[in-house]
Amino acid sequence: MTITTGPITTGTTPAGMAATGMVTTGAAPAADVSAALAAYCEQRIFQPTPDVYITGNPFQRPIGPPGAGARDFSVPATEAEFLGSGQLIAGRVLCNAYESDMILLPPAGLATAKADFDLFYGDEVRRLRDVVRPGLERYAFSFLDDAVPAPQVRTLEELQEYFLTEVGAAGAPADASSGNPAVDAGAPMAGTMRLIAECGHPEEAAGLHLIQLALDALTEASAMARNLGGSYGVEQSELFKIFNDEFGYGVYGAKHSTIFKEMLASVGLRTDLHAYWNFYLPSSLVGVNYFNWLTEDHRGMFRYMAAVTYLEWLFAQGFADTGVMLRAVYGDRVDAKYCDEHAHIDVHHGRMTYENLLLGLARAHGEIVIPELVRGIEDTKLLLRLGDEDFRAQIAWADALDTYTEAGARLASAAGDDAAARTLRPGDPFSTGVRDTDTLVEVTGGEVEVHAWATEHPHRLGKGDVLLVPKSRLHGLKAASGEARVTVRTIERTSNDD
Repeated sequence: MTITTGPITTGTTPAGMAATGMVTTGAAPAADVSAALAAYCEQRIFQPTPDVYITGNPFQRPIGPPGAGARDFSVPATEAEFLGSGQLIAGRVLCNAYESDMILLPPAGLATAKADFDLFYGDEVRRLRDVVRPGLERYAFSFLDDAVPAPQVRTLEELQEYFLTEVGAAGAPADASSGNPAVDAGAPMAGTMRLIAECGHPEEAAGLHLIQLALDALTEASAMARNLGGSYGVEQSELFKIFNDEFGYGVYGAKHSTIFKEMLASVGLRTDLHAYWNFYLPSSLVGVNYFNWLTEDHRGMFRYMAAVTYLEWLFAQGFADTGVMLRAVYGDRVDAKYCDEHAHIDVHHGRMTYENLLLGLARAHGEIVIPELVRGIEDTKLLLRLGDEDFRAQIAWADALDTYTEAGARLASAAGDDAAARTLRPGDPFSTGVRDTDTLVEVTGGEVEVHAWATEHPHRLGKGDVLLVPKSRLHGLKAASGEARVTVRTIERTSNDD
């Protein structure tokens, strides 16, 4: 269960956090946290390697270039900073932290990565993780409580009306006789799915979309599993029914992550867990981490149950639309069973979660939990919108790199004097990142590959070329010659400069 594009201390609590109960107490001193974060990011398995794609090793997870952890995360990110470099670094660290509570093994056997297995799950990395996680969670998620004022929904009847209004506004069809979720199989392709199919590089765009889904889909329902233990009534059993569906009723071939791998393989994409680590957008990391956060801290369970309900209702139509897009882009070679399965089963899951989780919890625990249920839906709505905007902006830029190279040449004379020069060689460590300002990347010697999405044919820049990189656009640079020299400068531009 994830949020992606179609395509989440006492005394210093950010506004809104205390009201929800999601408050972290007993935080370590700031200096200790900073030192722990730097030490965490410097661990060998979190350092970049020359590889653009990471295969065969689920423990190799580069956080960023040297010094990535040497920044101040004490002031929470705002909504305006949602796609910033801080959120990308925090998102990668938090993903590592949450997944260190999951069992991950290399596909070719433990002997292929035993030292990394021992390090990833070892005492020191877990100690550092536990020091840095609360502060990074405050940094990453505090903006949610202030970004959208929660509507005043207090009674069961108001909750029912609010939910059905929201899913209707989101475009999820319902059976007219029952109000239950439904799928309009004849709906024309629209929105982001249409943008993917009609862009200049549809296979690359569709692949990038699948990669964002893979962040969660290859460990599907692992966050949900954290809410299966304990004793909290009939709702616990209802959640387990959904979990059982996600895991194929114990049949590995029917497990949703298995059929997702088959879909990836059918279009030539890698199926290793986090093979495309370098290409997860900041919004995708925040969305997946949001669910892990809510299930790691059980005070978030009501937000989680409502978020799951909202997404399950939307997913039936969403995956039906995704299947249409994939078949339009890839033709008969795509195995879209994963989409077909979700278009079917999520109608059932939408009804189950609405009746037995959302309304069931409200009936069992009364008006005290309804604001938290609403908060989970409001959070999810916002993260979906921000994630969709991020993905659309990324493919719009990546689809027009020739145009942005022409724009870079026009703007070169207006760039700032803060030039940072780099020399690249083919065997240098590779990492992707985003910048918090618009920049110009100028090649002053050799040739450079620009990885703006996960394609085997990256954009090539030669000596004298200048690429305009808008702020928040994910990219990585790699030498395409024995040596390449680049200069990066900031630039201030207007909307007419593109």
